[in-house]
Amino acid sequence: MSNALTKEEILREVVKAGKDPVHFTTGYCRISHPQRGLISFKAFDYQKQLLKDYNDYRFNVILKARQLGISTITAAYIGWLMMFHRDKNILIVATKLQTATNLVRKVKSIIKNLPDWMQISQIIVDNRTSFELSNGSQIKAASTSGDTGRSEALSLLVIDEAAH
Repeated sequence: MSNALTKEEILREVVKAGKDPVHFTTGYCRISHPQRGLISFKAFDYQKQLLKDYNDYRFNVILKARQLGISTITAAYIGWLMMFHRDKNILIVATKLQTATNLVRKVKSIIKNLPDWMQISQIIVDNRTSFELSNGSQIKAASTSGDTGRSEALSLLVIDEAAH
């Protein structure tokens, strides 16, 4: 897309991105590459399918190898969910708090690096392990324990590295 979008084009793109997490991710998300810095997210077909599955199915269990970009595509989906849906409450749980915090950091980076006109909600509370958007959506990292997530009304629960 050109930098000189009309108000009508911006509205059309925001609506399209809000309806389709694949369009949002492949069109507007940028991710941090270890050698090349901030780059556009060019999703593989299996990642696009995973976005659709996240959106279409309530439960998703993924058995995967390392370095497939599953955490990154998950972060993009969470960014989409938080940005375009009000009052979503997301909890990331992992065996180590640092692992969960890394995923929260990826989500935050994706949201902060959207084009200005796509940032329809702003980060109003910003902590190391959590943040909240102006539309009421929030995300929090936690380590596993006997009562993690208890008494919380969650919109999305991500359990990372559950097999370990």
